Amino acid sequence: MITRSFFSKKETFLYCLEEIKEQIEIKFKSFDFLIFSIHPSYPVSDINRSIKKVFKTDNFIVFHAIDSFVDNEILEEGVGVYVIKFERKGKINKFYIDEFNKINAFKTAKYLNENKDKFHLIFATHKDIEINKFIENISKELNYTPVNNIAGGVASGYEIDNELRTMLFMGDKIIKEGIIILSFENVKGEVGISLGHTPYGITYKITKAKDNKLYLVDEGKSFPYMIKKLLKNIENPDIRYLWYVPIYVLTDKNSYVSAIRTIKDIKEDFVEFFANIKEGEYFKLSFATFEELLASDERIANKLIKKLNNPEFSFNFSCVARQYILEDHQKDEINIYTKTFNTHLFGFFTFGEIAPDIKYKKLMFYNETSIPVIMKEI
Repeated sequence: MITRSFFSKKETFLYCLEEIKEQIEIKFKSFDFLIFSIHPSYPVSDINRSIKKVFKTDNFIVFHAIDSFVDNEILEEGVGVYVIKFERKGKINKFYIDEFNKINAFKTAKYLNENKDKFHLIFATHKDIEINKFIENISKELNYTPVNNIAGGVASGYEIDNELRTMLFMGDKIIKEGIIILSFENVKGEVGISLGHTPYGITYKITKAKDNKLYLVDEGKSFPYMIKKLLKNIENPDIRYLWYVPIYVLTDKNSYVSAIRTIKDIKEDFVEFFANIKEGEYFKLSFATFEELLASDERIANKLIKKLNNPEFSFNFSCVARQYILEDHQKDEINIYTKTFNTHLFGFFTFGEIAPDIKYKKLMFYNETSIPVIMKEI
C-alpha cells in the first residue's frame, strides 16, 4: 500500500481540488481511494459534485474537520486528502448508516461481526451524546474478542446557517446524522489508546447521574459544588480551564482506567460532560501537562511499531480538548507519530474518539484521547 497526504488552502473548494489533483498526478499514475478532510466553511452542496467532477471517481469519503493533520502540518482552513494505492490484494469497502438508533446499532454490529477479519475506520457525525450511546449499543452486540480492529472519531465543526456542520459525504450522499465505516481488506492493523492524564486524590462513586449529567457523588455530595471550588478566585473563568482536570472513569473502585470524561458545562444542580457517565461508576479527578500527553503518545507509538513494523498507513484521531491543553505543542503529537511510524500521516482533531478499551474487550467512546492507527497491506 502506498499512501500520501496533500492539502490546499485555495479560497474556493473547486480550486482546492484542482490544486490537489495536480499534486497527486506528480506522485501517482492512479489511485484506489481518497479520504478528504474539509473545513466546515465550504458550501455543503459543492462537495460530492465537485469531487466527482475533478477526480472522476466514487471511491472517496469526506468528513468535516476544523483542524486536520497532513503529515507534520495542522491544516486549520482548507482541504486535505489522504491518497491510498494498493499494491497487492488490498481493498476498501464502505458501510454507512444515517440515523443513530438501536436498530442501526444492531445492523452496524452485525456488519462488524461478519467482517471481523478486516480493519475498520469509523467516521461519525456529532449529535450531542447520541453517538456515545450508539457506540455503546454496538459494543454490546459484538461477539468476538479481542476487539482490536476498530478505531474512529467524530467529525468536528460548528453551526452555519442554523446547521451543525460535522457532516460526512460519500458518492451522492450527505450524512448529517450517522457514520461511515471504511473496512480495509487484506491488511494488518494496530490501534493505540494514548491517554496521558494522571488520576489524583480520592476515588468517588457516582450516586446520581443521567446520560451525560452528574449530580451527586458518594453519599449525597454535590458534584457541581466540588467543581466550582476548583474555579474559585479565578476571575471570568473559561470552562475550558477544566479540560486540564477531566474525570478518570474506572471500571470499578480498584481497577484500571476505563475512559476520560471532559466537562462541558456547570449548572446549578449538575455538571454536564461531553459523553455518558453512569450511576455506580467510580472516578478520580486527573491532570496532565503537555509533556505528559506527549510522553504517552511516544510510549503508545513505540508499542505499536513493535507490533507492526514498517507500516504503510497512519492515522490519528485526537480530541479538540486535547488540542487545547497541548497549547503550543499541538504539532509535537503528530511529529512523534510521523517520526516513529516513518510514513505519511492523516487525521484530525475530533469531537470524540472511538476505539477499544485498553484491554481490547469492548468498543469505547473516549474524550481527550489520541487514537493512533497504523496499517500494512498483506
